[in-house]
Amino acid sequence: MYTGFYGFSEKPFHVTPDPRFLFLTPSHQEALASMIYGINEKKGFISITGEVGTGKTTLIYSLLNNISETVKTVLIFHTNITFDQLLKNVLLELNLPIMDESKIALLRQLNEYLIALLSRDEILTIIIDEAQNLPAEVMEELRMLSNLETSTSKLLQIVLVGQPELEAKLNSDNLRQLKQRIGIRRSIAPLSDEEAKQYIEHRLHLVGSAAEKIFTQEAISLIIRYARGIPRTINIVCDNAFLIGYGASKKKIDAHILHEVIRDMDGSASEKPQPLPVAARRTVQKPAMNMTTLQQMFTGTFVLLPNILKGTMIVLPIITFMVLGLLAFLGLGFLQKSLSSFAADAQDKFPTLRQISLADHKPTVPDVFQTDDLPPIASDTDREDARRFQTVSVNPGDCMLDLARKHYHSNSPTFIDFIQEANPAIEDINAIAIKQKIRLPEITEESLLIKSPDSSYKIHLGTFSNADSVRPYSNEPALAGKKIDIIPRKVSPNKTWYRVVAGDFGSKEECRKAISIMKGKGLLPAL
Repeated sequence: MYTGFYGFSEKPFHVTPDPRFLFLTPSHQEALASMIYGINEKKGFISITGEVGTGKTTLIYSLLNNISETVKTVLIFHTNITFDQLLKNVLLELNLPIMDESKIALLRQLNEYLIALLSRDEILTIIIDEAQNLPAEVMEELRMLSNLETSTSKLLQIVLVGQPELEAKLNSDNLRQLKQRIGIRRSIAPLSDEEAKQYIEHRLHLVGSAAEKIFTQEAISLIIRYARGIPRTINIVCDNAFLIGYGASKKKIDAHILHEVIRDMDGSASEKPQPLPVAARRTVQKPAMNMTTLQQMFTGTFVLLPNILKGTMIVLPIITFMVLGLLAFLGLGFLQKSLSSFAADAQDKFPTLRQISLADHKPTVPDVFQTDDLPPIASDTDREDARRFQTVSVNPGDCMLDLARKHYHSNSPTFIDFIQEANPAIEDINAIAIKQKIRLPEITEESLLIKSPDSSYKIHLGTFSNADSVRPYSNEPALAGKKIDIIPRKVSPNKTWYRVVAGDFGSKEECRKAISIMKGKGLLPAL
């Protein structure tokens, strides 16, 4: 519909898992490489987890396009099934006729097929999408499939792909034996703000366009803020924005269109009444009962009554009524004058009796980062700014990635490491409680300085999910002659990150000089 209007070769933000549009962030690339490696090396079980809409299914289709021809694959995406049904689905996908539907017969048939593959030096891989929906008893029986092996290798490879609930299910006591069989476990992280911007640019480039041509900068910022790092949400928002822009004949998507899309997606258009346009509004005012109004009322009475009552026999009563009305009119005038005099006198005597304007009240806004009363971080080395924090409360739906993205505009492991260091009680970055108080350290160039007990200094270069990330620093001239340490950081029971530290520096000035050089080269994630 709108592709021709915007000059696209096809829709850039469709939500189908097309591997041609896969945008490989470091975590996506790591997950894909791990699946390929695990299958080729016959690791048995592989687990890949990620939030809804982070591109897991797209990654699966990319895997299918990148594995060797000697690997036979079966993709299972209906997971609310029994183990017998799963076995039948596998055999049917392999085009094997089912002669006997008993479980023992199905397992024997699958085992014979696997032995035949082994003789041809081929591998069978079962990929299960949405694996978090598998019943626990089915997952336990899947473990039994791993017993189909020779003395040297596994005959069957199983890739479990699912939402974070899969990780929680694997950590349960009744599946601990299956957990021990999983050779590779990887997690796909939501996009950082910079990655989200690159994702939008990547998709538009593939259809022959560019972000600056299609979106205003404010519109891109709104997309990134609303999507919170979820690629599928970015796709839906952008697709709807193009529909609205096409309907309004706007070649460039601006913030006004994005606000309309977000309002529609949140359902606020049907829940909140929209204000009328200014031209359609009408203000109805009640007439003020003042002296002028009273005079008009009585003047009208004198003019109209003689005509209405002309020729009647009740002139005398009417004259009486008008005289009484005139007296009442004079009495009201006297009363109004008295009340006005009283109000003025009261204002003089009681000056506090006045209207209060909002302009008279100016709230005091505290600084964002303040020194709180929590104890300092216990460590063999001390950061220069370890006492400056902002304390926040965890809201429903928040995670450490959300807090880092909100307060530091990035959810890279470096910022998560800073947060966890400031909160030693957090042993698992994936398990924070609602209303839990979390300290967020202010991060500046001084934050990267670490003072050692011998008064020398080290520089926190960054924290990474992969130890190989130290390579860019090994040949960095600014660190010539300095020792580079890789410090494992346990961020959850099943995940280890790596902090890269360089030292020893003789003074702060020497550190600052090195920081300035590396900052200019983009080698410091925190800056």
